[in-house]
Amino acid sequence: MGLCRYVVMNSDNAHQTDESQLKELLASKPGIRPAVNQLQVHPFNARTAIASFCQNLNIVVDAYSPSMRPSRMKHPLILSLSRKYSCTPAQLLIRWSLQPGFVSLPMDLTKSRIASEGDVAGFEIERVDMKRMDALDEG
Repeated sequence: MGLCRYVVMNSDNAHQTDESQLKELLASKPGIRPAVNQLQVHPFNARTAIASFCQNLNIVVDAYSPSMRPSRMKHPLILSLSRKYSCTPAQLLIRWSLQPGFVSLPMDLTKSRIASEGDVAGFEIERVDMKRMDALDEG
């Protein structure tokens, strides 16, 4: 019989895991600590407290759905910054999720967009622009 080496939490539901629930889980001294917490994270839903809490405990934050709903990609700030950095809005959003150290799992149905969304190593978002994007948080 095999043993479980890693536990991945998925906090992407209507009752998303918050910091207190994760603290309660860790206080129960589980045999295997969570290695990854999958959170829906993007500028409009930054989940700053739980993401920082996870990172401080060396729990990887998997930023699920970094490119959000397509309608959000048309926000004036997102469009403006994507022009500034010569990238697509999706690339900008993925880069935003990578810079703080999250693992980003974009999803798409077309090969060309998947390839394009993976091409985010050629630029870095300036700190001032990261703060402007962070200010979009509705949480």
